[in-house]
Amino acid sequence: MDSLGNTDLWERHLVAFFASRSVTPEAESRCIAWAESMCKTDSVVISGFHSPLEKRVLRLLLEHKHPVILFLGRAMYKRIPVEYQEAIEERRMLIVSVRNNCRHSNDSAETRNWNVARFADEIFMSPFDRSSLLSAMYYNNTHYSKTPTTIL
Repeated sequence: MDSLGNTDLWERHLVAFFASRSVTPEAESRCIAWAESMCKTDSVVISGFHSPLEKRVLRLLLEHKHPVILFLGRAMYKRIPVEYQEAIEERRMLIVSVRNNCRHSNDSAETRNWNVARFADEIFMSPFDRSSLLSAMYYNNTHYSKTPTTIL
């Protein structure tokens, strides 16, 4: 794993967030409300921040200067996106790469998500359908893991 940013964030309470690529407006509202409530805690939100809703949650967290760990399912950025530079400089962001692939794929997304779940102290998910990659993760966590897992 390659990383860039504040590695001390690993020592804090880690809360994972996963969202399906498609969610209803009601589910999206619940997830945004959840993200706003997270900004009132000391927990670090950890995610791939790849789906549209995950990206929206990341923007909200960064606007509120909340600490985050961004897991990439591909190689580390060659140039850090401008919107992440301030957070890295202020030591409230860590970017982690778990694969050397140049692009995301279903396989790299699955690897990334399982790694995020492995490090999390708690997991929160947007609602998803049975065909989602999140379905298998939810089943595994609720049956074989002690990590509390909640569908928002």
